[in-house]
Order: sequence, then C-alpha cells, then structure tokens
Amino acid sequence: MRLARSDIGLKRVYPLLESLAALIVGVIGGFIVAAALGYDPVASISLILLSGLGNLEYLFSISMPLALSALAFILPLRAGLFNIGVEGQAYIGALAAIYILSLGLGFPLPVILAPLAGALAGFLIGVLKVYRGVNEVVSSIMLNWTLFYTVSFTVSRYLRDPLIVHQSVRVDRMLPALEALILTLAIVIAVHIILYRTTLGYHIRVMGSSPEALKYSGGSESRSIIVAMTLGGLLGGLAGTLQVYAVSGFIDVTMSAVFGTGFMGIAVGLIGRATPIGVLPASILISALIIGGHRLELRLGAPPELADVIIGVMVLALSAPYALRLLSLKLWG
Repeated sequence: MRLARSDIGLKRVYPLLESLAALIVGVIGGFIVAAALGYDPVASISLILLSGLGNLEYLFSISMPLALSALAFILPLRAGLFNIGVEGQAYIGALAAIYILSLGLGFPLPVILAPLAGALAGFLIGVLKVYRGVNEVVSSIMLNWTLFYTVSFTVSRYLRDPLIVHQSVRVDRMLPALEALILTLAIVIAVHIILYRTTLGYHIRVMGSSPEALKYSGGSESRSIIVAMTLGGLLGGLAGTLQVYAVSGFIDVTMSAVFGTGFMGIAVGLIGRATPIGVLPASILISALIIGGHRLELRLGAPPELADVIIGVMVLALSAPYALRLLSLKLWG
C-alpha cells in the first residue's frame, strides 16, 4: 500500500520535475547562445527570466490570450486532431471583436459574440475532414491564409482609422487585466470540466486514444471531430478577442497585433502537458520570457534576433518532452 501511494505521488510530481529539468536545459542553452554571440550570458539570461515579472498586470494581460489559444489547440488534440488553425481563428475573432466594439457594444457582448467567428472557422475545418476527408492540418493552413487576407482587406476597406489608415479603429474602453484574468480562469475551469467530467469530453478523449473504441463507448467519430474543432475554433476566436480587447486595442493590415498568438499557443499547450490547468502557468512563463526579451533589447542594446533565439531555445526545451511523448505514441502506440 505504501509503495502504491509513493508511486502515485511520484507520478503527480514527475511532470513538475520534468518541466524544471527542461527549463534548466533551456537556460543552459540560452547561456551558450548569448556567450557565443558575444553578449554577457548572465545579464542576458537574468533579464529574460526575471525582468518580465516587474509589471504583473501587464504580464497577466498578455498571457491570457496565449492561455486561450493553448486551450484551442489542446482540446482538439485530445481528440487526435491538430488544430494549427488557431492562428486564423484568432485573426477572425479579433476582427469580429473590433467590429462589435466599434458599434459601441461593450462587455460582455464582444467576448460572447466575437468568438463565434472563430467557432465557424473551426466548424468548417471539422466538416471538411468528416465529409470530404480533408486533413485538418492542410485545411487549417489554407484557411489561415484566407482569413489573414480577408481580415487585412476588411480592416483597410471598412474599419480603418481615418488618421492611421493601415490600422483599424481603436477600442474606446479596454477590458481590465483583472476581468480578463477572471474570464480566462473561468474558461480554463469550463474546459477542464468538459474534458474530464462530461460524456462529450469522455468521447473526445476516447477518440484521441483509440478511435476504434469510440463506437463501443456510444460515441460518434464524426460528431466528436466536428464538436472538438468547433470548440477549438471558439477558444481561438476568444484568444483573438482578448488580444485586441485587453492588450493591443486595434489590429492592422499586417496582423502584427495578433500575429503569432495561435502558433505560440501550440508551444504553450505542449509546455502545459496538454492539460487545461497546465496552460495557465505555461502561458505566464512564456509571456514573462517575451517581456524579458524586449527588456534585453533595451538594456543591452542587443538585436531582437538574440532574444528570439534564446527564447526559442527555452521554449523548445520546455515543449520537447511532451511533444516527443506524443510523437512516440503516434508512431508506436
């Protein structure tokens, strides 16, 4: 009995120890990169790791969209689907939020209505997979570019700022960081309940582990695919909504205010071990690294590429353990 309890305790602690070891490896890799490029490695790593913690309100503001985009990735992942279309879903969610806010409609309507645009994109990907056999990665990548140019055209033609023509109109009243944090916490808890406390979540997880067993559990593969992708799109749209409603306040024709939100969410989801609760600390960590990278450029006069490489090494080290585990399961079961 004691051995069994110790084994259970070790399984619970193991992910944390694995993440800590991966972070140490990433720090060592960043140290080597900074030294090799002629910068003070101690100062560089210290700035990247610690300076992002100086303004917690800003840290939480930028981490919440990343947490939501990670949820948009991991929920379909649990069904064995790779939702690389979170990026496009964030674009269209951001556009819908700007349009709703430009009409003078404030909280909570933007966070209720705007994500539906992302849900529609996810639904389309799911339908194409179920009824036309189109791989979700292929359709997601193509839809990302379609949505990019659709949003860019809409901003430049219909929602542009008269004074800054390459930008959209600005949000008059931003969503406070505390409200964004509370909203994100509620969504994280809701996704956790859906995945682990509902029949729908059970069917999604069964399909991800053994599609053949899904029919014996009373589930439908077609319905699970469409629902998982639609929910993923909804969360991706919400990530884009919060990116403009709580962080940037606008979008532009190059999508610079939203660009990378979906792709970075994939890394956050892997670092968080594809669990709803895990994405919260993972998103805060990655956001702190991003802020620290900006401080590195300002304090040491380093080019942005240095910060990008160091952060990239850390993110790769942190996400590699779970990514390799997924790959091994895919290849060898």
